[in-house]
Amino acid sequence: MRDVTFDSETLRVLLHVLAVCVWVGGQIVVGAIVPALRRTHPEALPGIAKAFGRIAWPFFGIAVFTGIWNMVSLPGTSAGWNALLGIKMLLVALSGASAWLHQSTDKTSVRGASAGVALLASLAALVMGVMLSG
Repeated sequence: MRDVTFDSETLRVLLHVLAVCVWVGGQIVVGAIVPALRRTHPEALPGIAKAFGRIAWPFFGIAVFTGIWNMVSLPGTSAGWNALLGIKMLLVALSGASAWLHQSTDKTSVRGASAGVALLASLAALVMGVMLSG
């Protein structure tokens, strides 16, 4: 029988889920509002992008930190579970690298492609995280 407590495991999972919500959800929200802003207030885009980055990157770091904390807190796992975890870690790295490329380039085609890759990699990592949790 499981008991209900607020302990370090609860805190660890809470911080991880919150950080992933901000990282992935923020990409979805910003990606959804950019086309409308580009039409109506294009001058606002750089400020919005910088504001999002000030929030998103620390939460990306929290997600990575708590993900590592989650890994070291687990008992033994199967080879299949470990393989899926490795793929998830590669997707997290791809998401972060793509998001960094997106904000670092001035080339429109690279910005669009890297934003798409960052979001798809984030969503795939999220799905794998749900698979690994259960």
